[in-house]
Amino acid sequence: MTVYLDSTALVKLYIPEVHSAIVVEFVRSLKDPLLFSHLHEIEVKNAIRLKTFRRELPPRLAAMAIRSVEKDVTAQILIRPNLNWTDIYRKAIELSNRFSSRLGSRSLDLLHVATCLLIPCPDFLTFDERQMTVAKKSGLHLLRLRGTQRKNLH
Repeated sequence: MTVYLDSTALVKLYIPEVHSAIVVEFVRSLKDPLLFSHLHEIEVKNAIRLKTFRRELPPRLAAMAIRSVEKDVTAQILIRPNLNWTDIYRKAIELSNRFSSRLGSRSLDLLHVATCLLIPCPDFLTFDERQMTVAKKSGLHLLRLRGTQRKNLH
């Protein structure tokens, strides 16, 4: 695997949002399947369902998006990495100790960064600024997508 997409990036593949087109374009350029942990699954599906709750997305379209996620898991476009969740939680606690009081890091953001670090995966893509800061300070290579280009941030 060459890039880790956090949930903010993955949702853009299934629901039209700002930057969806460039994420789709970027993912199409990748040769490897996308990592899709159980953390991704709950966050992506819940984000889609929340859009229905907020009346941003009709229930029928939310159901279609969730089915698309499930089809991509079955087709191995989204693959489950072999993860040791005990190690991930330990790493997330370490990241919390280092960064949360200064950066306002959220637990789920720390879990994504910890997962990426322990896979290990060289590149990290997120649209969440706080998570981006933790990832960068943790030594991950950050990607920012701009049209047909990707820019490394390290």
